[in-house]
Amino acid sequence: MTRDEVIAKWDEMPEWERNIWIATDVMGLEKSRVRAGWIRVGNFEHYPKNYCKDMSAAWEVIQKMKSKGFSFTLGEASEKSGSVILGEANLGDQMCNFHIVTKNIFIHVFKETMPGAICLAALIAQGEGIEE
Repeated sequence: MTRDEVIAKWDEMPEWERNIWIATDVMGLEKSRVRAGWIRVGNFEHYPKNYCKDMSAAWEVIQKMKSKGFSFTLGEASEKSGSVILGEANLGDQMCNFHIVTKNIFIHVFKETMPGAICLAALIAQGEGIEE
């Protein structure tokens, strides 16, 4: 999926579907075959973590992306930020960058919350061909 397709899909989904998407596509977990909205870990099924709102769960996403070779930076859009001046972000939006310099991959996302920025950036990065 392209960046725009990932963002469009994200914007249309309720939060519980976003968490399933993160759990399966980024974290490598399996959807439950029986219960909608659940994931499967070994022989157990349960709701996924709330990656989109819980910073400790979002930190696990960062660790997973690091294991795939990504570096990251976190920040906030400010008055001095080129992204605010260019209209890419609103003042105070949270920012996540994932990058692999050797592959010339740079992903940046601005969202209202840091967990949201982390999760969306991770999903976009999945489309950059990092799995080789």
